[in-house]
Amino acid sequence: LIIFFLAFILMIGFWFSKDLLKESDPPLFSPQPSGKQLLKIKLIEIKEAGDKYEIQINYPEFSGSVFPEAEKTANLFLKDRFENDIKRLKDDLVENIIDIPGIKSSIETNYEEITLTDRLASIRFDNYQDMAGAAHPNSFYSVFNYDFEKNEQMELTDLFNPGSDFLPVVSNIAFQDIKEQLGGVDSIVEETLRAGLEPNMNNFSNFNFDKNKITFVFDPYQLGAYAIGPRLVSISYDQLREFNDKSELLKLIR
Repeated sequence: LIIFFLAFILMIGFWFSKDLLKESDPPLFSPQPSGKQLLKIKLIEIKEAGDKYEIQINYPEFSGSVFPEAEKTANLFLKDRFENDIKRLKDDLVENIIDIPGIKSSIETNYEEITLTDRLASIRFDNYQDMAGAAHPNSFYSVFNYDFEKNEQMELTDLFNPGSDFLPVVSNIAFQDIKEQLGGVDSIVEETLRAGLEPNMNNFSNFNFDKNKITFVFDPYQLGAYAIGPRLVSISYDQLREFNDKSELLKLIR
């Protein structure tokens, strides 16, 4: 009886240990994918002052990209761009010596993140320059749109169907929008507006984008007199649907 009992215990132990040695079954619920890794931005600040100038520049530095080479290229481009702005200011002070007591030349730049995804960035820069002796300061926008997967700056055509003739429609919408912004215009101003908004790529090369719309940037003098100032015109993607419904990049944005 004792021998039988011991054999029974050994048999139970054998089967129990065999089950422990089996590979564990897969979990009933697999962890969900963590999602796309969005780009991150770090503020780079340049502050400098001399006897004849003041500089305040804020610009972004990208990090966390799954495209490290593109990240490096984009960051170097922006770094060089603003270092060149500083160099031009200092060179201008040397070449055009204007000494006005108590007056300094200055440049100031700030930025706004319009779009930031795992692959795309759209940044708008608000720039201000005031050169000693100039008739007036100058305010203008500049943009930076980058496709990190392709490692290149974006073109307006990236947001439209290949070969589509969208510029005449964009031009007309922008013209009507700016006329409304100005509260109506006379024939002379209307003529300068039409010239600055002719449907060609140069006139519409400055733009930003988000998931709902494109915003075009027009700098002083493009639309006529300086007093018209820099202008922004936003156009929803829905208004341009017949020209953008096959854009692969736009599908990623929306």
